[in-house]
Amino acid sequence: MKNKIYTALIENGYSERSAKLILNDLLQLSAPLDAFLVEWIENGTCKDFITEGFSIKDFQDKRSMKYPAALLTMDWLLKEPQKAKESLRRGLR
Repeated sequence: MKNKIYTALIENGYSERSAKLILNDLLQLSAPLDAFLVEWIENGTCKDFITEGFSIKDFQDKRSMKYPAALLTMDWLLKEPQKAKESLRRGLR
């Protein structure tokens, strides 16, 4: 799976350095985001997910995040909601 994720990241515009940096984080995504990553790798599907008033689609559209980055940000919201919300509202991360 590691190689598939890495290859998908490279094919979608990530540098080798960036792909290596986020690879392990992507391997640790919470459900259902882990399944979203698999679908994206296998067929390019970008599913939306909403939590704590934020959505993957908004991260992509309003914050210009690529889908894997939006998944990681959403995962952060699931794992550390207070800290993530405060930082995102300040425009940090």
